[in-house]
Amino acid sequence: MQAIIKFDHLYIDGGCNACGVVRCESYTLYYLDKEIGFGFLDLENLIPAIVQANGWRQSYEEVGIGEEMEGFKKGETFIQAELNGHQMTYINHTSGEKIMTTNSYKNDNAQLFATINEILTKLFDIEAIDFVMEEIDA
Repeated sequence: MQAIIKFDHLYIDGGCNACGVVRCESYTLYYLDKEIGFGFLDLENLIPAIVQANGWRQSYEEVGIGEEMEGFKKGETFIQAELNGHQMTYINHTSGEKIMTTNSYKNDNAQLFATINEILTKLFDIEAIDFVMEEIDA
């Protein structure tokens, strides 16, 4: 399966005398005949986009009085997604399998895509994806 990520960037004025010019990037994921936009190329944006395109739904499970855990649900399977700083933890509450990443934002796209594929195949039972990056010409 292939997913195309098209990206573009703009340079904008920071808005005040102390702020310089800032590079702003935007991304669009083309996957399973869907077009999904997001602002950062990281686990927090790509995992939800991909799993929801595959029939998973964002869900919350109660864990105590007034406490919930966020995750994704498909059928009876619930996978918790927890962000602590830049660390993402995914736990399949049906199988007990857990994957923890040390950094939700990777500077190396190959490493980011390998981590995403590990999470998708091991926890969500989604086929590995061949990611293709394409820059949009201005």
